[in-house]
Amino acid sequence: MKITKILSVLVSAAMLNSAAGATAFAAKYENTSARTYNYVALGDSIAAGFGLAGENIADDPALVITDELLADPVSGAYPAIFTEYLKELGEEREFDVKGTNLASTAYRAEDIEKTIKTPGYKGEFATTILDTYVAPGASGVLTPYHDIYNKYLSEADLVSIQLGGNDIIMSIIPQMVFNENPILQASGISLMLTLFGTDSKTAIGGGLQVIEANKDNITSDDFIEAASFMYNVSNKADELVDESAEHVKGVVEAVKELNGDADIALVGMFNPYRTEESSDDMEEDVFAVLGRIYAAAANAAAESEDEPVSYGNPVENLINCVEDKIYMLYMLTAEMLTYKDADELAEIINMVKEYDDINELRELAAVLSASEGDPAEEKLLEIMLKYDDISELKTALEIAKNYDDIAQLEQFIKITSMNRTASDAAVESAIVAELITPIAMQMAGKNVDPQIRRLNEQLKVVAEETGAIYVDVYDISTEDDFDPHPNANGHKEIAGILFDDLYQLICDSMPLPVEITEEDTVPSSEPVADIRPAGDVNNDGLIDTTDAVYVLAHILGVRPLTADEKKYADMDGNNFINLVDLLLIFNQSAM
Repeated sequence: MKITKILSVLVSAAMLNSAAGATAFAAKYENTSARTYNYVALGDSIAAGFGLAGENIADDPALVITDELLADPVSGAYPAIFTEYLKELGEEREFDVKGTNLASTAYRAEDIEKTIKTPGYKGEFATTILDTYVAPGASGVLTPYHDIYNKYLSEADLVSIQLGGNDIIMSIIPQMVFNENPILQASGISLMLTLFGTDSKTAIGGGLQVIEANKDNITSDDFIEAASFMYNVSNKADELVDESAEHVKGVVEAVKELNGDADIALVGMFNPYRTEESSDDMEEDVFAVLGRIYAAAANAAAESEDEPVSYGNPVENLINCVEDKIYMLYMLTAEMLTYKDADELAEIINMVKEYDDINELRELAAVLSASEGDPAEEKLLEIMLKYDDISELKTALEIAKNYDDIAQLEQFIKITSMNRTASDAAVESAIVAELITPIAMQMAGKNVDPQIRRLNEQLKVVAEETGAIYVDVYDISTEDDFDPHPNANGHKEIAGILFDDLYQLICDSMPLPVEITEEDTVPSSEPVADIRPAGDVNNDGLIDTTDAVYVLAHILGVRPLTADEKKYADMDGNNFINLVDLLLIFNQSAM
């Protein structure tokens, strides 16, 4: 065994005497002093710094991740400011610091999770915004971020994750934009444009295009379904918060799977609408935009149902139609809620969905009646047959199944009834206000704060479960407008909180360099017992091949030994470090 090791050393020495060998060995030792610290930011438009450039929104540099943006990120965004703090600390501790901002505008937690895991994936909502707001096909500028994410995350020492805001507010909008109901679809497009800072005229125009394209098909059923959606929007938001927290947890776990050594900071959410003034301004904008959309939709519904229209406003006959259908919906919902056999109820509903004509349902009801079937089933079919059109019945069943707060539709009837004898303009105003108020309050932040607090509490739990660190930024300064993004001062505050909360963790990851002080080189006046054995060149308590490599590097002139190292490398005590010492160390290490 000893002979084998000695031969191995001699072969290595021969290799190192060649130019290539010596260069490779030297590079290994020269790089031991280079220390790096990599920080990566994940998030949505907040972390990306969207809106800070002050340019046209379509030209905002934070809109899409590009090579140019990676090389020159938005300097006012908190990840860039935080990186500067890290660099200052890195200089003190002799570390090279690199910061990479991978925050993706209009991405939800779900999108980030999918991007990390799925090659070729593009965020659905980001695609919609580009195609709708910028121009059809504009989403072609998006490239799948999977490879970029994986490259930088795998090298990261610290990853900050700030997600959830889009899941609270912006995820409601896709449900509207992609809804088959043209009123909800038009409202979603207009809301999306409003939240991204477009003027009211542009936002209204986007929604009116949808109404115009569907004007021959909009009915009172669409109004009832839209009202149900609006009344339940807060409940939907709560569900989305819960789902968002799970997706944030999925992002953390995906990062950990990719890079188990990285520290992870979960940055909480703040409420940008905490001032009454900003909330009121936002609510007023939402009313102004959606008011026009609903007025146009009411006119289209009146026309498609052959109701008279007076100078473009909904009239009493349309109100009567809506009220009648809501009462029928109440009857249907009440019967479904009291139906004892849930599986049988689901079977009936699925069967009705397959029908193309209401007469098929009448034939079924007749067969059941003749055969003395289940009374509960016959009662349910009797209520269903109050509908003259199978499509109206299907819509009613979907509303009854999907919306918890059907009872709030009674408020809609009260509002319309109170204004039955009022002018058409007053009726329009009342209908619009009743339908829009829930989502206007949601978008203006008046209903959002409880959801933000709810998300923050769940993020704390996610941090505990995953070993991440939760960073609370809820109390940063309030905004003076309704833009959901923090201003320049808000970004500075977030960066400061992030640095303060993570300071000790970062210091632990950036240990100070070991300095040789004068005290280390001056011998003490009192003798101290030397328990370090000869041959332990690197002072790690062991005599092994590492010590031999140190001696070999000295002999070849690649890395000279320090005075202290020479003392323990001189195995034969002749004050020269040569091949004899090297062989003796190898012999000692093999024992």
